[in-house]
Amino acid sequence: MNPITLLNQMEQAVHDADVSLPEEKVIAEQWVGLGFRVGDEQLVTAMGQIREVVPVVPLTPVSRTRSWMRGIANVRGTLLTVVDLQAYLGYEPVAIDQYSRLIVINDDSLQGCILVNRLQGLRHFDPVQDRCAVEGVPDSLAPYLIGGLSKEQEQWLVFDINKLVEDRTFRQVAA
Repeated sequence: MNPITLLNQMEQAVHDADVSLPEEKVIAEQWVGLGFRVGDEQLVTAMGQIREVVPVVPLTPVSRTRSWMRGIANVRGTLLTVVDLQAYLGYEPVAIDQYSRLIVINDDSLQGCILVNRLQGLRHFDPVQDRCAVEGVPDSLAPYLIGGLSKEQEQWLVFDINKLVEDRTFRQVAA
């Protein structure tokens, strides 16, 4: 059989079968954040605002500082100020245990971290479909929120670490 004839037959068979290309599915862009608790509130913060998360290392207290300034931590040779986020926001201070973590803040102007009682892992949200209203938030927490997200009947408050870092009170740790 002539190769040209064979190619023509193959081309005709493809056209007759009407095989179409697979449809391109558009996947919604996901927003990923790190979940943690402050009191009874579930918070989530953008991954870009976090440099790393480490277990609590020994803390060196610093005299004449506010009660929410828990001390200095040596994390891989870098000295970081440690702020108890719950105490700073007016809740009971974190009782440090095996679940407590230090969230190292990703900000070049500050060598610090926030102490939280426990993480709730990475959370994935559709920034449009999962958006929800934020109501009944404690006044101490409200200035640091930029919205709310809801997934599987759980509400998450979006906590902006950058707003926390920009707050003059947060930077003034002297008592």
